[in-house]
Amino acid sequence: MLDIGPEEIKKLVKDKYSEVATNPCGVFNFPVGKIFALKVGYPKEVLDILPASLTESFTGANNPQAFVELKPGEIVLDLGCGGGLDLYFYAKAIGSRGKVYGLDISEDMVNRAKENMKKTEMENVEIHRGESDNLPFNDNFFDVVTSNGIYNLSPEKEAAMREVYRVLKPGGRTVFCEIVLKEPLSEDERKSHNDWFRCIGGALVEKDFLALMGKVGFKSIEVISKCRNARTGHPSAVCANIRAYK
Repeated sequence: MLDIGPEEIKKLVKDKYSEVATNPCGVFNFPVGKIFALKVGYPKEVLDILPASLTESFTGANNPQAFVELKPGEIVLDLGCGGGLDLYFYAKAIGSRGKVYGLDISEDMVNRAKENMKKTEMENVEIHRGESDNLPFNDNFFDVVTSNGIYNLSPEKEAAMREVYRVLKPGGRTVFCEIVLKEPLSEDERKSHNDWFRCIGGALVEKDFLALMGKVGFKSIEVISKCRNARTGHPSAVCANIRAYK
């Protein structure tokens, strides 16, 4: 992937996750679906009663629910919302006085998420198509910005992080799950399309990721926890759960 530009990478990402949205039972070189969601900690008793369409295209890095700690009435943005599994949990947590916005690069994922919110009667959710490095939202708008494994897929990580900082209210927080590395990858792994979609090829070393957050202005940056799970097949990969404030 080192020999192609950011726009080409974005198109590859959009096309791949559109395929997950339209054919979630297809063969992918990364985990997808309900069984994977259960392995990273989503509650079985809830997933068992949700429409299959809400879980079958899940491709996150972990279950962020325990770390986000949403309050009733908050305004939340979920970057890379996919088919809407996290949107469902967030909408439940903030209640009718709050609002959840979802954003995804794939129109097919956006359509799937919208349909899933209708199926689950989540009326406090609004979903947009867009890119993480050019968010279609006003400055100082959100109480919380969340994501579940999107930075490693972004070729413009600093721009994406600056956008998160921009749309957060002063005092607002970002809380997310992300694949980070214990040490740098080889150049061959960085070049591989397959490793990029496994959320490895585009991942940053942990200390570099945290330094980037500080560079764009975040304070009180905290790695809440780290784990290896069904998404961290590469020996250098770790799923980090991170929180920081504007």
